[in-house]
Amino acid sequence: MLCSKSPKIHRNFTAATAATAAVEPVLNNDDLLLEILIRLPIRSLLTFKSVSKRWLALISNPSFSRRRSISNPPIPSGIFLARPYPDSLAFDFVNLSANPSRAPFESLNFTDQEYGIVINQSCNGLLLCSSSYGNESKRDYYVHNPTTKHFTTLPKLQARKNFGLNLAFDPSRSSDYKVICVRNSDSFKNNYEIEIYSSRSGPWRPCQGVFSAPSSMRFDSGVYWNSAVHWIDAWENCLYFDLREEKLHELPMPRVPDGWEERRVEYFGSCGGNLHLIENYEPQDLEFNVYEMKDDHSGWFVKYRVDLHCVSVAFPEIIPSEENLEFGFIPKFSVIAIVDGTEVGEESYIVLQIFEKIVRVNVESGRFERLVGSDNGGEISQVNGFFEQVEAYLYIESLVCV
Repeated sequence: MLCSKSPKIHRNFTAATAATAAVEPVLNNDDLLLEILIRLPIRSLLTFKSVSKRWLALISNPSFSRRRSISNPPIPSGIFLARPYPDSLAFDFVNLSANPSRAPFESLNFTDQEYGIVINQSCNGLLLCSSSYGNESKRDYYVHNPTTKHFTTLPKLQARKNFGLNLAFDPSRSSDYKVICVRNSDSFKNNYEIEIYSSRSGPWRPCQGVFSAPSSMRFDSGVYWNSAVHWIDAWENCLYFDLREEKLHELPMPRVPDGWEERRVEYFGSCGGNLHLIENYEPQDLEFNVYEMKDDHSGWFVKYRVDLHCVSVAFPEIIPSEENLEFGFIPKFSVIAIVDGTEVGEESYIVLQIFEKIVRVNVESGRFERLVGSDNGGEISQVNGFFEQVEAYLYIESLVCV
């Protein structure tokens, strides 16, 4: 009986040997192997790091991460939403991917902090975090990659008032990142200075020199795009800091409508290589423009016109009540993200928070769907408040080593 099966076993062994022989030239050629690896999902690449020291070296090389970002433009796969007090050190996670996955974390515990860790910003796959206790100058700051679980602790800042730290990282340009700190100058109240930390060159260093800006400038909410960090102000001129020149410039903004004294910004952020802005001056209006900044910073143009009337049929709570309109309150929704899918051939969409619900609305077709949160039966913990800013942070999978 054993002899009768031997030919079949022999054929299988021969086929396996032939297949191995055919694969070996690819596996032994770094260029061919890289062309295969660069097309794989990041989750697979993290697993394949353990195949061999050679594979680990190839995947961990900074040039591999950069090549992959160019070949596969990173798009967000989820959003972290900070939960309200008293659970403000935990996060809800909203899946944006067609293949939903578990939340990378519910709370940050990558280092021992007695009072916990909060997220300050997200930028193209990296998180700028800090200890939650104490004023800005006394906190510990970190750059964290939630995909690889790696982090680095930033050098201590001098004990002066910090008005904002901003993360600048573009994986398609370099695996290096920078952190820009705006702090007050010792000379006058509304005079500021800029210091930069670079993952390549290290310690904080001053640049730009002393400059003046209104005290209402949101230096803690800068947006990185096109090698510059952008800051907006509701009352006066807006600014951007060009990291290539290391110089400040005035940021042109759309004209504030007649009858309004201050700018009403609903959303300001970047995604998919573009900088977007939404302003809303009519609380009862369910139609608004999505502006996009020109590449040369010369001005904004209307990229999309969004109409939420169809959404209001399925979610009538989005419509403000007469009482709210009487007191001038904002609509009962917040735009927490604009996901630009142009580079990957997908339709762009906005993500709305309507009380405890998260809704995705495609900007061109108008199709919409409710997205699923990480717990609470698909609902999130955070509820819109009339004067509360939604703390939302995009999650982009990244291999970069911090």
